[in-house]
Amino acid sequence: MMKFILIVLCFFVAFHLVAYYALFRHITQNPKGRILSAFGVLFHFCVTLGFANLLFLRVDLPHFLYAFLSLTSLNAVLFFTFGIINIVFLIAFCGDVKKRTFSAQMLCLACVACIIASIFNAARLPSVPRTDIYLPNLRAESSILVISDLHLSNLISLEKAQKIIDLANAQNADTIVLVGDIIDSKPHIMEKFLPELGRLRAKNGVYFALGNHEFIFGAQEALSQIATLENITPLVNEGVIIDENYALLGVSDLSAKRFGELEPNLDLALDSAKDKFSAESRADSADLGTNFDNLPKVLLSHQPNIIKHIEAKKVDLILSGHTHGGQIFPFSIGAYFANPFLYGLKNIANTQLFISQGAHLAVTYGRFLSRAEINLITLKRKENEKNN
Repeated sequence: MMKFILIVLCFFVAFHLVAYYALFRHITQNPKGRILSAFGVLFHFCVTLGFANLLFLRVDLPHFLYAFLSLTSLNAVLFFTFGIINIVFLIAFCGDVKKRTFSAQMLCLACVACIIASIFNAARLPSVPRTDIYLPNLRAESSILVISDLHLSNLISLEKAQKIIDLANAQNADTIVLVGDIIDSKPHIMEKFLPELGRLRAKNGVYFALGNHEFIFGAQEALSQIATLENITPLVNEGVIIDENYALLGVSDLSAKRFGELEPNLDLALDSAKDKFSAESRADSADLGTNFDNLPKVLLSHQPNIIKHIEAKKVDLILSGHTHGGQIFPFSIGAYFANPFLYGLKNIANTQLFISQGAHLAVTYGRFLSRAEINLITLKRKENEKNN
């Protein structure tokens, strides 16, 4: 198996270099220009591999240097994509040197424009799209702000993190949920970001679910850091009752199975919420107006693929992230097929699944054909029930 993986990896690297170089070498017919192109491609590819090694070794770098080096990944992906398109033109214009040169030049300019646009897109604050979601048996309208994939690390500046938190608080949501991949760095780097997370405020509280990147840097460590913040409640296979209106459940990330700890367990989350529902009923010496089975249930799960691991009708709504909306095309193609869909709201097997494109970035400072977002969701009672 390892030999097969190495063969595939070597083939991919070789194919990448061929496509990458094919674009540059046809920009000019000058022999010196082609030699310079070859050296440029090789140098850039080596820097890209070097940055990949820094990521693998988790080397600490200042924000500016980290963001700058991460652009090599963005460049490599987009130049590879345009290089593949260029190969099609090379075949189509076989024998016509002028057309091959012109098409390569135009594709190269288009690629540079896309890289610049991707950087500017990545630098923007998240948009705040609003979505109405209708749930059965909901007592009253309630808003939830979904923040996913903030990826607090050296890839994001403290100033931008502050602005995103300010933007989140400005929505005045009843509840704020952090749906995984919020912590993406070592504890000493997180020290400057934790006070910002501590500023999040919502009437019904702020709730946190684990993502795969929390496990990369230690899920228990991430939970310890969240525990220092009085305003945030972690939900790890646990549930709470929100304003006597719906049950909010949180499960651990699917990657927990690989790390051998805190594996996701929806039944535990449901039992936890049910116990709290019963306790609140007794404490108030009153019936909450419905039984727990009929109470709307909203599940926080970082990876939308959790829908493949739960039985239909156990929950009414799943709030997820993880996909980044693909972040950089053509990665979005792979992300689409690896998940139920890329982003937005869909009904799957009688369960509504909502996927956020994420508040920031992972790996590289660029977004191409995707948009960072925090999502303001308004839960509403189904129309047919309001009329009954």
